[in-house]
Amino acid sequence: MRKMNMSELNDWIFSRKGNVERDILKGGREQHVRLRPRDKEEMRILDELCIKRWKKAEQEGKIRYLNERVWYYEFD
Repeated sequence: MRKMNMSELNDWIFSRKGNVERDILKGGREQHVRLRPRDKEEMRILDELCIKRWKKAEQEGKIRYLNERVWYYEFD
């Protein structure tokens, strides 16, 4: 095993810092940022899909209404 003093270790860490930070940032971003606004038809379709998914979860008993403003949603 190679021995290093603190200044060598700090130099080695500093030399790799940029690459490591770039890899962390690149790997952490899994979803793309949306640059254009959704059109009205796309919003309508997404709303319908969300409503159907909510109603299906209600029928399967995954949603419990604890009071008027508090719900419990059981995720799979």
